[in-house]
Amino acid sequence: MPHDTGDQDALRRAITERAREFAADNRDTRPHRYWQHAIALVLALLVVALVFLGFDTFLTSMQKLIAIMGADPTPTEPMPVFMVPESPGEP
Repeated sequence: MPHDTGDQDALRRAITERAREFAADNRDTRPHRYWQHAIALVLALLVVALVFLGFDTFLTSMQKLIAIMGADPTPTEPMPVFMVPESPGEP
């Protein structure tokens, strides 16, 4: 049984040492990558612009379609203002 306790203590010390090393490495600041942020910003703005322009194009085409559908067709023959009903035939 005492042998197991020594193994557990050694394991705890190893884990503690690894945690200290990780904490020391974690304190080191990494260099900032400004170019990555700039590229991400440009790409995000490009996506927003493409979505906006696509939506604008869609709305423009819908307005044109509605204008075409709502326009009166050009008359080919004169249309009478009123219609005279035909007299009923004799029985």
